[in-house]
This record gives sequence, C-alpha cells and structure tokens, in this order.
Amino acid sequence: MASRRLVDLFLEVARIDALPGKEAEVAKYLFAFLKNLGLPVQLDNTAAAALSNTSNVVCRVGGGGNFVLLAHMDTAQYTSSTIPALTPDRAASDGKSPLGVDARAGIAAILYALERAINTNLPLKPFTIAFTTRGRGNMAGVKHLGLPEGVRCGFVFDSPLDPGSYTVSSHGVAVFSADILGRAADAAAEPENGVSAIAIAAQALSALKFGRHDGETTSNAGTIAGGSATGTVPLAAMVRGQVRASRQENAKPILDRIKAEFETAAAAAGGAAAFKWSWDFAPYAHQPGCEVRRLAEEALRGAGLPPAAVPAPGGSEANALNDRGVAAVNFGIGVKNPQAKTEYILLEHLSKASEIVWHLIKK
Repeated sequence: MASRRLVDLFLEVARIDALPGKEAEVAKYLFAFLKNLGLPVQLDNTAAAALSNTSNVVCRVGGGGNFVLLAHMDTAQYTSSTIPALTPDRAASDGKSPLGVDARAGIAAILYALERAINTNLPLKPFTIAFTTRGRGNMAGVKHLGLPEGVRCGFVFDSPLDPGSYTVSSHGVAVFSADILGRAADAAAEPENGVSAIAIAAQALSALKFGRHDGETTSNAGTIAGGSATGTVPLAAMVRGQVRASRQENAKPILDRIKAEFETAAAAAGGAAAFKWSWDFAPYAHQPGCEVRRLAEEALRGAGLPPAAVPAPGGSEANALNDRGVAAVNFGIGVKNPQAKTEYILLEHLSKASEIVWHLIKK
C-alpha cells in the first residue's frame, strides 16, 4: 500500500494543468519542492529551444553523478478539473477527464523517494533529476535537456508496463516529407501547359510499397494535400509519412526508395520534388549485462520485483536520451489507460515505482 504522503504528492502535482509547451506552473511547484529540501535546483534555459513557457527543471544531487532520473511535466489534456476517485487499491479519474497519471505518477514517485531519503538522512549516490517539457509532444524538452557531462545512464519513469518490467529496446520512427512542384495552368483553356503536382505524387505513391516490410519494419504515407481549385492544374502537392523500424539501418533503404520514386516521377513529368526525412525518435537496444541494465535490475530486485526486460510498447523520452548517447531505459510504473478519461494507477504500483527510485539513489 502506498503511503498517504505519496498519494497526496501525486494528487497535488496531478491537479496542475500543463499541456505540452505550457508547463510553467508544474515547474514552479517542482522548483519550490526541491528548493525546500535544500537541493541545488535550477532551470536549464531551454524554454525557447523547446517552444515552452518554461525550461526543464534540473537538480544535481552531489554534483550530478553518472545517471539521471527523468519524468515529463506535461499532460495531453487539462487535469485541474478532474475529481480524483480514490479507493483502497487505486487512484482513478472521475470518468469525465484524465487524472494525469501519465506522467505525474513518475514525478510523485521521484519526489517521495527523494523527500523520504533526505528526511531519514539516507546516504545518497550522486545523481541528477530532470523534469522535462513537451514529453507528450515532440520530446523537445529532453532533446535540449542540459545534463552534466558525466551522465551516461538514464532512467525514465513513464511506461504503462507494470512495475518490474523495464524497456531494453524500442522501435524508432522516421518521418518524411515530399514536397512536389508542378506548373499551374488553366485546366479548361490550356491544360497541356500545366504539370500536375498531384499527378506526380500519385505516380510516385503507386510505384511504392507501403505497409509491413518485415516483422519489425513498417512504412506509411499518412497525409497528402495539394492544389488550389478544381479548374487549375495543381502547382504544388505535399505528402507526409513515416517509417517505423527497430534498427536504423532497416529504415534507410526504404527512405531512399521513397525519395527516388518521388524524384523520378517529378523529373519524368517536368516538375520537381524535395524530399526530407528525420528521426522523430530513433530506435535503441541494450544488450544483457550492460551498465544501464545492471543498475536497473539491481534497483528492481531491491524493490522486491523480479526484473523483466521487454521491448517498449511505444516511443518515450528514453529514445531521445539514447539518441543523445545516454544509455536509458523506461521503468514500468503501472499507468493504466494513459491519457483516457478512465485513467488510473494501482496504489501498490505507485508505491513500487517510488521504491525503485529509492534503490537507485541510495548508496
């Protein structure tokens, strides 16, 4: 059973509104909380880069150490009007709006373990805490996060998996854009003088295979738009899509083929195509015995949980940390129905999440 203090902390932070890019009120709460514990908390001056109204909240305990504990501050929807439904075994939403379990449960787990450790004079390892912006958006906060140079491992508290499970691998998503330029003309008076950008896009798409490429790689053309009027040969069109892969090298040939088909179709018709792609978040995989897995499993066993190393059910800030060269995993904390009106967390899971933090930070 979770302590009353842990539950209260969760409910306090859960009721603060913080949509992606508007996390300032949560940042103020966290800054004051950490400062009241006598810790060296600061903002990392990344607000402008992340397009948020606040920077990430960063706290370097004992100089910052070699690992970071992380949870994002934002929620996908407003949470301040939600009336929590507490029962002996869970904290749930009122069924009208989300409670904010994702990712406020992770924040509460970190805060409670830290407060408990300081109040009991627990000897602590050096480590860093980071509460980030835009975790539910484009992960811009963690992508620009200011970390001590010595940080080489990261532990994210955000996964809907049950406590005991932690992510050792994740697919990545590469997003692509194809912008096609044709030549506008009056479709009735001089259609032969026009080059249809939409027809170029259609020709390229029809030559491509989208869908499943293998057991771990898929692609999709998700949106297409173009033209200005039914009586005008369309000057421009744009296609947006993604390639999802568990290994970076599996995505590249598919993206190269997509690029080639758009350029070939445009050149054949007398138009032009500009193709761009980038990783929205890159894939990662950690081998057995590596440092981040060893530390994760030690903490899980200390919390009385048998470690279960699993593939991530979706992308998370662990992907962004790994892409930055910080070996990171995401701990399951038991968020159920994340972001839905029926969102909830079992109090036992909330308590176990905080126990994992406790065993990570104690000497």
